[in-house]
Amino acid sequence: MDQEIEILKQYIRNETGHTGPIKPDDDLLKTGLLDSFSIVSLAMFAQEHFGVEFEGDDLVRENLASLSSLVALIRRRSTSE
Repeated sequence: MDQEIEILKQYIRNETGHTGPIKPDDDLLKTGLLDSFSIVSLAMFAQEHFGVEFEGDDLVRENLASLSSLVALIRRRSTSE
């Protein structure tokens, strides 16, 4: 999980310019680090980078709000394909 987390952190840093810490379980929306548009962009990046495809039902807050929940989704989709 650590490698996926670091890749996603780097994407967020590149997109937002954020230089502070990003913890795997931080709520990216509540902390203000990302907004709803940025979350969708992060999900699109994850699909492309990790070679997975998310279903419409996957794109809910509980799957996308933190890096750890997004990585769990990526792993579920990787094993189901």
